[in-house]
Amino acid sequence: MQRNADSNTGGACSAPLRLPDLVRDLISLGVRPGDLLMVHSSLRSIGLVEGGPETVVDALLQALGPQGTLVVPTFTYPTAGDPAFVFDPLHTPSQMGAISEAARQRPNAHRSIHLAHSIAAIGPLAQTIATSGGASGWDADSPMRQVFDRNGRYLLLGVPYQNLTAMHLCEVWLGLPYRQPRTSEGRMRHPDGSTTPLVNIGTPPLPGHPGSDYNRLGQHMEDAGLVRLGPVGNAIARLLDADDFRAAARELTRHDPSGFLQQGDAVTNLTYGYTVTSDKGEHCVVDPTRMYGAT
Repeated sequence: MQRNADSNTGGACSAPLRLPDLVRDLISLGVRPGDLLMVHSSLRSIGLVEGGPETVVDALLQALGPQGTLVVPTFTYPTAGDPAFVFDPLHTPSQMGAISEAARQRPNAHRSIHLAHSIAAIGPLAQTIATSGGASGWDADSPMRQVFDRNGRYLLLGVPYQNLTAMHLCEVWLGLPYRQPRTSEGRMRHPDGSTTPLVNIGTPPLPGHPGSDYNRLGQHMEDAGLVRLGPVGNAIARLLDADDFRAAARELTRHDPSGFLQQGDAVTNLTYGYTVTSDKGEHCVVDPTRMYGAT
């Protein structure tokens, strides 16, 4: 179902969600102790949370337990192309929402050194994942590929498959021709205040790219029973395993090499829950009237 968010939506009339509520929902969804879990999220979708994004991070870590590893995107690509941009791993905020920024700021978080597509990780595998690879956030040695190759799990917490970074990673892994490496150079700030060049290898689409429809593969996986679906607060949560995702992506593109590409004027509609458009993007929710007013 598709709806546009009313500018007055906000869960002020609902009781705030507390830490135990979120932990319960995550465990009911299928998040397990010891998981390697990469999370794409929207605080607005979840609803009013007592303690805000910090509570959501606490809930994720509690559900994962001490042997689990949490990974979040801390991308800065919206501003990384600005000649004045300097990437500071310790201080440059994530531009991927309040939950990812709260995770990045944890004292035990490790952040990868990537100009536009860094990640942050917390847990036993965090340092290994964050320090893997080189200048590319997408190649076989990259941190995101670590999650993919270790059969990690992906959690979409109130966002559609359009937000699932592993879709782009899969395009690179499959060698789809419209994704080609491109090298650029920025700068990085070190703890002592000095700056040095920082090479970045991205894989932007070639000219003429019609747009991505990652919901298509996601809906196919849901129809095949490969995605665990349920509420976390007011957010529709989608939980999938990397190996299932890898196999489904290979099968889709074997039958249709343009399977990740938008076919018409709109992307595939997700049939579970509501997909709501706001000034902050798209949100997958149980009830549009319970969305919180900030991300």
